[in-house]
Amino acid sequence: MELTKKDRLVLINQYAILEKVDPSNAKGYVNKRTALEAGYALHYSWLFDGIEDDMSIEDCEEVLSILEMYRAIAFSCFKINNTRNIDNPKWRFPGFDGNNETEQYAYCSYFIFDLGRYQELTYGKESYDFNSPYPMLEKYRKMLFVWNEYGDAMAKVNLSQEQI
Repeated sequence: MELTKKDRLVLINQYAILEKVDPSNAKGYVNKRTALEAGYALHYSWLFDGIEDDMSIEDCEEVLSILEMYRAIAFSCFKINNTRNIDNPKWRFPGFDGNNETEQYAYCSYFIFDLGRYQELTYGKESYDFNSPYPMLEKYRKMLFVWNEYGDAMAKVNLSQEQI
């Protein structure tokens, strides 16, 4: 990783500030600041440990489409059964495989838990986990293909039991 002197100066100042505002982690900030000040290029990449690579806009949008599809299934089930409960586990959103669909799982959890969206997909359970025991992405893609044939947004939230 290459950093210009200007990049290094900005990071040095940031770490100096962090040393003061977060004294419990000051030792780590001092080590990083020292590596930057001394120009230890080998250690520059270490500064970014814990920062994930970008998840593409397309991949994020795909997850949101899947969540939207399951939201439509949930709302349709609520209307059919006249209740906020979904008895059939096949109609509940199982999530993504945390081992093989890690980005999708993390984004789904972020969107639902951190941002507080799509709460109906937790089915009223505080500890609902979206970590599926097996990969689901290919199945979701096939489902989305069919779901997208159902027309506009209103038609999609008024699915029949057969469509679900």
